[in-house]
Amino acid sequence: MIIHSLRGRVTALFKSNKGMTLAELMVAAYILLIGICGILLLYINCMSSSQWSWDSTVAVSHAQYVLEEMQDKTDLSQITSTDWNAWAKKNNLDTLPQENIEVFYTDPTANPLNIHVNVGWQRKNNQNNISLATILTR
Repeated sequence: MIIHSLRGRVTALFKSNKGMTLAELMVAAYILLIGICGILLLYINCMSSSQWSWDSTVAVSHAQYVLEEMQDKTDLSQITSTDWNAWAKKNNLDTLPQENIEVFYTDPTANPLNIHVNVGWQRKNNQNNISLATILTR
């Protein structure tokens, strides 16, 4: 008897609900829109971060390649007299957009030689730069 009474109340509850009102539909659509926009913004941000990570990895590998080539030189004057940006272009180290490699020395005649290698590139109107430094002696 109790089960039959409960069943009647439950079915009456569902039968009386004829659908959602326009206001409820608009609120549900707004909540769904906010969720979709959040997911899209997260996706765009992840893609941008991934591109920057790739670019910075390539830039660091190019700077390391330049530093390794410097280690192959027998004299410090060979290092300071080389145009490293031209050398990098000749060895196809300009794969990033508008990539530029610059090498700076605190004192070109010093031994040990303080070397700074800057790799700069531009992507989406943003100027990016990676810098590596080392000390070389002969």
